[in-house]
Amino acid sequence: MEIYNMYRAQLSAQNTVILFEALHTVATHAHKINSDNDLRTKLQELGSMTQMQDPPLLRLENESYQLCLTILQNIFLDRAPDEGSLEVETHLVGLCKEVLEVYLSTARPAHLSGGIQPLGHWLIPVGSSKRRELAARAPLVVSTLQAISGLGDSSFEKNLGQFFPLLAGLISCEHGSGEVQVALSDMFSTWVGPIVLQSC
Repeated sequence: MEIYNMYRAQLSAQNTVILFEALHTVATHAHKINSDNDLRTKLQELGSMTQMQDPPLLRLENESYQLCLTILQNIFLDRAPDEGSLEVETHLVGLCKEVLEVYLSTARPAHLSGGIQPLGHWLIPVGSSKRRELAARAPLVVSTLQAISGLGDSSFEKNLGQFFPLLAGLISCEHGSGEVQVALSDMFSTWVGPIVLQSC
């Protein structure tokens, strides 16, 4: 990131998007590995046999997504009006949706495959390991909510339909810490509420 910050002014938006795509590949690969329970179990077993530490898969995933988000936000803020703004906005919206979907799938109890709770059944709270994972993912989700809010009036309003189901899911899911709820409350009071009231 330091090298990117040093040369940020010299990089065109197009070259920075290429950098984003490379980092996004790392992030999605880290997520794929991190969500593969069999592979994680094998890595833990191998670690105990070889006295190696457990690989920081979740940290790698979170840091990769955070770098992607930062780079896209920088392009979005630095761009000239004609300089591929639609492509950057599309990447930013897609990344934000992806991060929120990952968080929501982590927060969803394992027995709910479709995300719909059967009537007459109690929800079983997520376990302590899931709660720790949600707490580790929370800063990235907060940054994502701030990035969504930073889209600007027209972009935010245009993409609200894509984000609203995810935002509603964040309201009803369990969280590992309160910071996501605070950021979500801020987003609803600052951005979503006025748009809804304006349309009434």
